[in-house]
Amino acid sequence: MPIYGLCFVIQQELKPIPLQNVVVEANIVDMIAEVTISQTYKNIEKDTIEALYKFPIYEAAAICGFEAEIDGQRKVKGIVKESQEAAKEYTEAVQKGHGAYLLESESKDVFQCSVGNITSGQTIVIKITYVTELKHDSESEKIRFALPTNIAPRYGSSTSSSNDGKILNPDVVSYSSKADYYLDLTVTCRMTSTIQNIESPSHKISTEMNIDENPKISKITLTEQITYLEKDFILVVKSKDLDQPRAFVEYNPETQTNCIMLTLVPKFSLNTTISELIFVVDRSGSMGIEPMKKAAQALELLLRSLSEDCYFNVVSFGSRYDSLFPKSQLYSETSLSKALNLAQTMTSNYGGTEIYSALEWAFENSRDDMPTSVFLITDGEVWNVDQIEKLVSKNEEKKKDDLRLFSLGIGDSVSHNLVESVARAGKGYAQFVTNDERMDKKVIGMLKNALKPPIKDYNITWTDVNFLEEKKFDEASIEVVKPTISFMSDDNVEPPPPPPIDIFTDTKVQQAPYIIPPIYPGVRFIVYCILEKNIEPCKVITLKAVSQDGPMKLDIPLDPVTLQGSKIHRLAARKLIQDLDDEKSFIHKHPKNTNKHIPASLIKEHIVKLGKTFNLASKYTSFIAIDERNNETISEAQTIPQIREIPQFFSRKSHKSRSIGISNQLSSMPLVTCSLRDGGGAYNFGGSTRKMKKQVLSRARGSSQDLTQDTSTDSSGILSNFFQNLFSKKSSNVQSSQTKDNIINNHKESKIENLFEFLGLQSFNGKFLPNKSFYEFFYKNDLNDFINLKKEIEKELSNLSKEEIEEVLSNSIAIAYLKIIMFDNFKDECEMCYEKVEKVLKKMIETKEKEDIIIEKAEEWVKNWVNDSS
Repeated sequence: MPIYGLCFVIQQELKPIPLQNVVVEANIVDMIAEVTISQTYKNIEKDTIEALYKFPIYEAAAICGFEAEIDGQRKVKGIVKESQEAAKEYTEAVQKGHGAYLLESESKDVFQCSVGNITSGQTIVIKITYVTELKHDSESEKIRFALPTNIAPRYGSSTSSSNDGKILNPDVVSYSSKADYYLDLTVTCRMTSTIQNIESPSHKISTEMNIDENPKISKITLTEQITYLEKDFILVVKSKDLDQPRAFVEYNPETQTNCIMLTLVPKFSLNTTISELIFVVDRSGSMGIEPMKKAAQALELLLRSLSEDCYFNVVSFGSRYDSLFPKSQLYSETSLSKALNLAQTMTSNYGGTEIYSALEWAFENSRDDMPTSVFLITDGEVWNVDQIEKLVSKNEEKKKDDLRLFSLGIGDSVSHNLVESVARAGKGYAQFVTNDERMDKKVIGMLKNALKPPIKDYNITWTDVNFLEEKKFDEASIEVVKPTISFMSDDNVEPPPPPPIDIFTDTKVQQAPYIIPPIYPGVRFIVYCILEKNIEPCKVITLKAVSQDGPMKLDIPLDPVTLQGSKIHRLAARKLIQDLDDEKSFIHKHPKNTNKHIPASLIKEHIVKLGKTFNLASKYTSFIAIDERNNETISEAQTIPQIREIPQFFSRKSHKSRSIGISNQLSSMPLVTCSLRDGGGAYNFGGSTRKMKKQVLSRARGSSQDLTQDTSTDSSGILSNFFQNLFSKKSSNVQSSQTKDNIINNHKESKIENLFEFLGLQSFNGKFLPNKSFYEFFYKNDLNDFINLKKEIEKELSNLSKEEIEEVLSNSIAIAYLKIIMFDNFKDECEMCYEKVEKVLKKMIETKEKEDIIIEKAEEWVKNWVNDSS
């Protein structure tokens, strides 16, 4: 989003196009948001200019509106046309001197806007509107609204073939630090139930609840007056019962069609299975300090939560990759110790971000005798997303239900496209965390889901007449009769071939996505269905599936109120386009097309049709708007010398070198253009690019002297002083951090630091051994300080040896500590470690009755310990 100062370049001189006003209006309705961004520009140059700029949107969003207002007098609305046709019309209009406006897709999450023939003194307001579905934030059990504001520099080159015929200028990433305007951001929430809480982990906000005395409506604005957003704006909203199953139907009067949206956040529970887990961790320079720290913490918690019978490996990647083990190892004291040492010492020193090779190695070296789950932890700042996605998809299909990939996006400017795309291709799901958010609950939720077998044979009944002619769901075909499991109950208790229809003509029922994505507890499930004209939906939508524990079924009553409009239709169309682009559509996956070559022209034809029908920008469709001018204005406009490249603001959070993490000081440095690539690009600060590259791209493997020894092109000494200051500050920060770490924590408090320290006492098999470290955690000297509890245990378990009694004591206290101290704030984070020690105690004690008595005594001891002020 170009809410940073725009400018154009003439003869290597940076000229600003004053951005006078930016207004962002977002309307959230339950789990859907509509966002409109309005930007006002004025050309203060004496000549007519043409400008290009890029902006990011969320990967799942659908741009559905594009409008330009000229001098407050007239408006021109963009219409959707096939991209090459739109680009041709734009070029012809500019050449004729007319005003022209073009919006094109560069990638799934980056768009370019071309503004042609801005005459001298002219004021232009550009309005872009998009709709998006909102993610479920498993860390906070709320919906998550993300407003991307930063195109992070991507590693590699943009070589998308879909750019053919467009006006796109890929890889032009220049920056301006000038921003003489203020940002007006307003978010309105209208929910179907009471809004309970609203917060932003990224920015300071002001929240007005109970608008018009309605507890279901609230308004959010920024507390501080700022000129730009230096990182993505995140908003999390909690509303009562928002995770419950819902089915809505929307009627679109333009297409005369109904579209159903089915959504829920499941809560079912299935038994776990023995698995292999491969953790692929981004250690490239773009991860910087905070994202790398979070990635390491996530890895440590995942490692501590594994069970004894699983196999695991850790792969680090950047410009190169390496694995902790040649092949995944059985979880043991030795393998865990080695992995924890890696997690606690890893830094972002691997150079550029080359994900493909690391994932390829992980797939090729995965085990064939058990299911494999891959965890990708990254900021995703790469260009070759399509290539990576195809790699994941190919390997997922190869291993069928025995391979899944889960992705965690970390940082303030994550590439949602990469993180979401690979998870979708890998039949897993994606989660995101900013530098200021907790992530422990999210990663543990992912681990729990990764250890459960996949659900199969999904089937949704949309209409009373089965137009799709799906294979009937046959519960009798299951060998063992088992009770049906509800999708919305957490009590313990290969998709069917696509329907045989004419894939080229029959569009009576269009399900999006065509292949229903895996359903996971705690992860929002959304699927759409567009019904042809005059086809009515069922009054009750039925979802069925089969798990290894038995059949699953859920009936969702259709909301009796029919919505009017096109928002849900457009989200459905966006999913259909995504299916076509991912080669997962009904065209690609229908049985009649098995082993048939699907021509790219056919896919393009369907995408163009969807884009035109529902007014969407896509891979093959663009928005074009022409402002026809009179002869006098045309004569003036035709003096335009050349196209101006519009630089993107170099966000302060992006001022980190993709190798070493350059700090915010770069924002004040004079710069003409800055082309930046992760771990291998060029820096130009008005001096020699080659010299600067030599200094900066040392990948931080040496000392500060290595970075400052060649300063022949830095006449002012700014760069050498900068790097010296950088490393001296870093050194002092480390010393300060070490001093802080030496302060003894109050272990009686429920803090994440205390949890990590306590879990560090747990062995790989779940045991907490009665040793000096355990005693000291509770501020005790030895076992004698637990003498009363020990006597109680001896009374109940008189047949056990002295050593066994001591182990029962330490493990019962561990259970009590986690339950009483940690469960209030960190139950999800420590639950798997809790279950491990719980199993240990069960093996030691003869009966459930005695186990309950001993745990009760241990809980009493912990409560007394907490209340003891000494």
